[in-house]
Amino acid sequence: MKKLLFFILWILPGIISAQKQDYNWVIGHDYNFNDENYGRIVINFHTAPPKANYFVGNENMNMYITNASISDSIGDLLFYTNGCNIANENGQVIPNGDDLNPGDYHYSLCDDIGRGYTAGYPSAIILQLPENDSIYYLFHGSVLYIPPPKEDAYVDRLLHSIVTISNNNKYVLEKNIPLLVDSLAGGEMNAVKHANGKDWWIILPRRNSNQFYVFLFTKDGIVDTLMQTMGNIPPASKEGYGQTVFSPDGTKMIRYFPYEDIMNFTFDRSTGTFTGYSTFSVNYGSDIATQGGCGISPSGQFLYIAAAFQVYQFDLWASNVSSSQIKVAVWDGFVDPIAILFWFCQMGPDCKIYIEGGGDTRYYHIIHNPDEQGLACNVEQRGLIFPVPSGASIPYFPNYRLGPIDNPGLPCSPIVATQQPSVAVPACSVWPNPASEQLHFALSDRQYQAHRTHGCVWAGAA
Repeated sequence: MKKLLFFILWILPGIISAQKQDYNWVIGHDYNFNDENYGRIVINFHTAPPKANYFVGNENMNMYITNASISDSIGDLLFYTNGCNIANENGQVIPNGDDLNPGDYHYSLCDDIGRGYTAGYPSAIILQLPENDSIYYLFHGSVLYIPPPKEDAYVDRLLHSIVTISNNNKYVLEKNIPLLVDSLAGGEMNAVKHANGKDWWIILPRRNSNQFYVFLFTKDGIVDTLMQTMGNIPPASKEGYGQTVFSPDGTKMIRYFPYEDIMNFTFDRSTGTFTGYSTFSVNYGSDIATQGGCGISPSGQFLYIAAAFQVYQFDLWASNVSSSQIKVAVWDGFVDPIAILFWFCQMGPDCKIYIEGGGDTRYYHIIHNPDEQGLACNVEQRGLIFPVPSGASIPYFPNYRLGPIDNPGLPCSPIVATQQPSVAVPACSVWPNPASEQLHFALSDRQYQAHRTHGCVWAGAA
């Protein structure tokens, strides 16, 4: 009975309100029937394990480090971007969806070599306009290229483009509209829900700085811009070689760069301000860390540092976080055709953490049980295999499921395996649909009901 009630509490938020905006991850290259090393891929999370399938589109949309996609609430792909263009669910560039991030850098990466854009990871976020079912905002960093003799390239502005959807027809209403012009970090852009569960905060550091821009995104668009100074200044040489990530509940932000102290910020979702800051160190010993990424478990307890050749776990709830370090994976020497190492991390809707293999590879690593301590977290190297290389790409998704402070909900839910089960399972009926206050369901001949009371969920036999 206890296991049944836990299962109910876990899946109930998904039953009441399907939120599957992150169910399709588009990666890979434009399809080439004559070359087995090419092919765009969509990772679909409607099944367990997720499937990485060929995704044949009609346009040249190679996916690179700038990567964002959005699905509707039931998990059907709406559109995606590689930082050069915006394409629909069929891989076709939508009307006015070309020429994102214009300039010399766009010409070089998008038009000349056709690789796909990069302004660091993550540098593109897609958010639905709060309280609007047909308008989506794409926030994207744009790079300024300075030719020799002072050759340089850095993110010099934050832009936004607006996609509107009407009767499944998609087009870009506005594009490349500047929100901010300044020297900005390469990547490290994150979004987290406001305390009201509807609006968003968008956080972006300045370049080589401990200053952060915080934008408030509401039904009226960007309505406020804050700036705050807090934390250490990362070395210029580490630009683009780390990752910044929010905890699923939006109360912590971790900023990580190899061989630097990990920065641990506390965040107030009501005011959009950082209210606390601490650091803790990583003991690399004789390990090598040439690049890095990080991810946080669904409960918010465990932090994972993907440091090229190894993965470390830290307990963020421990009194001494640094002393909680456990090495949970070491590169096993696999090469295809390059070393498949550990880099950027992204939590999936199935509550697993996926780690990019670095470079143009055919694999993601998987942390299957990220809320388990030590080796029980079960890091599977190359656990997700693609039919073709990924284009050094993994999409970024914020926690779309985060609710208001008094009812934050769950960031993900285990996806039931689609293979035929080895034992019989009871038939399940759920009513009414949709439901907001009371939900009834039946397993075989037993009936249960669930109530939402003061932001909490209670379930029991009827």
